[in-house]
Amino acid sequence: DASKGMIDWARENAALNQLEKAPIRWIVDDAIKFLRREVKRKKTYDAVLLDPPSFGRGAQGQVFKIERNLPLLLALCKEVLKPNPAFVLLTCHTPGLTPHILAALLREQFPGREVELGEMIIPSAATPLPSGSYGRL
Repeated sequence: DASKGMIDWARENAALNQLEKAPIRWIVDDAIKFLRREVKRKKTYDAVLLDPPSFGRGAQGQVFKIERNLPLLLALCKEVLKPNPAFVLLTCHTPGLTPHILAALLREQFPGREVELGEMIIPSAATPLPSGSYGRL
C-alpha cells in the first residue's frame, strides 16, 4: 500500500493474529510501480494479497481507477508469483465489481485454477451490511 498508516494497521492485525514473526514483507509503495520493478529484478513471491482502492492519486498526480487498472495489476502479480502460488486473495469494496467479475478477472490471469468467490458482509443485529467482494485462488 502507498499509505504508511494502512501498513501500520496491517502490522497490528498481523500481531493480533500472532503473525508478527511470519515472513511478511511490508511495502509502502505504489503497487504498480513496485511490481514493475520486481518483474525487472526477476523477484518471485509465494502469495499475493490485493485490496486495491476504487480510486486513488499518486504522488505525481497519477490516477488509479480500479475498473481500468485492475487487469494490469493482476497481470503484474502473475509475473512475480511462483508457478504454483500458495494463494492470491483479491478483495474489492467497489460497488458493481461483483464476486463473479473478480473471479472472471482472476481466471483470465490464472487459467485452470479454481477460484473461490464471495461477498464480504459486516454482521449487524438488524440487517447484514454488504462491504465488498472477494476472489481467491
